[in-house]
Amino acid sequence: MNKRILLNITFVLIFFLIINFFIGINGWIYINTLFSKWTNPTIKLIYWIVFGIFTFAYILSRVLKRKIPNSFFKPLHKIGAYWLAIFYYLIFLIIAADLVGVILRALTPLKTNVITLILGTIVVISIIFLITIGRRNAVNTEIVHYDINVDKSNDKYKQLSIVLVSDLHLSTLVTNKRLEFLVDKINKISPDLVLIAGDIIDEDITPFVEENMIETLKKLKPRIGTYAVPGNHDYYGGHLDLLVEHLKDAGIHILLDEKELVENNFYIVGRKDLASKKRLELNELLEGIDHTKPIILLDHQPYHLEAPTQLGVDLQVSGHTHRGQFKPNHLITRRLYEVDWGYLQKEQSHFVVSSGFGTWGPPIRTGNPSEIVTITVSFTN
Repeated sequence: MNKRILLNITFVLIFFLIINFFIGINGWIYINTLFSKWTNPTIKLIYWIVFGIFTFAYILSRVLKRKIPNSFFKPLHKIGAYWLAIFYYLIFLIIAADLVGVILRALTPLKTNVITLILGTIVVISIIFLITIGRRNAVNTEIVHYDINVDKSNDKYKQLSIVLVSDLHLSTLVTNKRLEFLVDKINKISPDLVLIAGDIIDEDITPFVEENMIETLKKLKPRIGTYAVPGNHDYYGGHLDLLVEHLKDAGIHILLDEKELVENNFYIVGRKDLASKKRLELNELLEGIDHTKPIILLDHQPYHLEAPTQLGVDLQVSGHTHRGQFKPNHLITRRLYEVDWGYLQKEQSHFVVSSGFGTWGPPIRTGNPSEIVTITVSFTN
């Protein structure tokens, strides 16, 4: 490990510890004020031990995964994942509460302990509300629809019915039960095509294999077929080759910088993710393609949309952004991407970006709900 990476990790760890200590101190002040009659050095010690477990649960679960039994790993991982979401919002809420507290102490006759109780209770209620809403959004999947017209003839189809899903992040937290729900929803829609725009697993393929998720994916029944590309998380764990084998076994066409002429009628082109060190440029990938036929492109990350526009791609589908997953992160993704969620047309090219079905890290969505995208593509004959 080079010095720069080591310094970056050290800096992030120190920052993480400082912020958690800041949260922990504020938490103890609130508890000590709320239960002043019962707090003592033993209770304080128990508080800090529990707080430390919550703080390091996610990190410990990742580091010790192969060294501890599943019965211990899963609850530790879940506690850590939820704590990440709580931690994120506590930073903003506690800073705001501390600032309001300073103002109230300066401008009102309220005693410090009363201010602490009022503001601390508001913070606790806010966290409960945000996590409850976020969890509901993560499991209550919405179906979002787009109608698109492609100005090309299609000899066989007047319309194509497409289901797009992305960012499944199948894992210990996004389980086979959720995948069964997804497959059932898709089959009820009965599309011509299913397109999976990357991040199928969340780095580690172990839950995918242990829960036999491949058997669930085999139940997908689109009329034409299911096509997929990998996302950055499919590369991170080093299990991409094994994942590709499993997907092929399920009858899913996974395209790694490849193109396929479907029924001699339209093209589906799939790109490796930007995480790959051997990703082709789009102009290389499209060499020799018949541009009189419709071209559908799967690319996990919706970067550099000028390239598919200039090269005559009719429809690109992507994911990756999660639209920030937590509010107000959508304000950041909105600036990072030309379209971070939804639909965009550039000249004759159409772009659809999904906020995703699953979640990364905390199984929480405060920025938007889990979604399945349906697209009806009409052709000008």
